[in-house]
Amino acid sequence: MFPIERFAILPGAINYREVKRSCRFWDKAATEGGGAFTAGVLMHEMGDGRFVVEDVRHGQWNALERERRIEQTAHSDKATCARYEIWVEQEPGSGGKESAENTIRRLRGFKVFADKVTGSKEVRAEPYAAQVQAGNVSLKAGDWNRDFLDEHEEFPNGRRKDMVDAAAGAFNKLANPALRYDSTWSWVDGT
Repeated sequence: MFPIERFAILPGAINYREVKRSCRFWDKAATEGGGAFTAGVLMHEMGDGRFVVEDVRHGQWNALERERRIEQTAHSDKATCARYEIWVEQEPGSGGKESAENTIRRLRGFKVFADKVTGSKEVRAEPYAAQVQAGNVSLKAGDWNRDFLDEHEEFPNGRRKDMVDAAAGAFNKLANPALRYDSTWSWVDGT
């Protein structure tokens, strides 16, 4: 699904004047030391229609540590990103809704939305995969690149899918900004 040789690695700094919009999408988990991972992918839509993944935060944290890292990351991103949104995956059920609401509440002062996910991770990744296959998604060089590429290469049959899910979420929000106003999506503007 993801031919990893189609990702270009950008060795230098990103020219932020060429960034049209930026999105950090979080696929949350709350398992410290085992099980699922939390992943947050920062992606930019560039003026030429291409996409750049600048940063990936990824780990197995308990709920309190995860929320602290999400908040820290939001402050760090906002320092460099002009048109910036945060999206948090909202799992089905009341627990997923409460978790997303808590993250949104903690991120007051930021433009943050909850994404009520439906369908499989594979289906949600298809539009992103098409752009990767076309060579339209690049990665800023970083220590996270190898894990990110490995997970993409093994998707959808690999053990982990968190970084792919977060990257697909960020891509879908940047590529389809009108979706946030559809009645099936909820949003909260913290500014």
